[in-house]
Amino acid sequence: MKCKIISVSHKPADWEKKALDFYLKQIPNNFKLSFVEVKPPASKAMSREDTIRNESTELLKHLEQGAFKILWDRKGTLISSESLAKLFQEKIDLSENINMIIGGSYGISEELLAQADLSLSASHLTFPHRLFKILLMEQIYRASAINRNHPCLLYTSDAADEEDS
Repeated sequence: MKCKIISVSHKPADWEKKALDFYLKQIPNNFKLSFVEVKPPASKAMSREDTIRNESTELLKHLEQGAFKILWDRKGTLISSESLAKLFQEKIDLSENINMIIGGSYGISEELLAQADLSLSASHLTFPHRLFKILLMEQIYRASAINRNHPCLLYTSDAADEEDS
């Protein structure tokens, strides 16, 4: 399966690249990852609405026809690591590629939201884009480990409930 992460961001800093590379090396070969960075608008005088529209237009240009499109947004549906693993496995079984979209600081346009097949949130917390991309990579790695039944990464609410007893 191919997975493309499309985000509004600048070229990765060295520390960010090291973290992304670390997780890239951990992900199985059947999961091909690529990145597209859409530069934020250069003009700080641009209105919030214009910024959202311009960024969303650029993000839309990189979406692949036929790919399953996941928008990561703080307003999206919360998802667990186990559910993300299940979603990935379903897409692998269907030989369906995934495009993951990380919008800009102000959010995304209604047009981009309409193009998404699924809008997800990783947390109620807000993360900087650079850090979220690394967190997303870790979750992709974790999902692949869960799907391979790797014991050190499995965490279920049942296990937590047993510990609480």
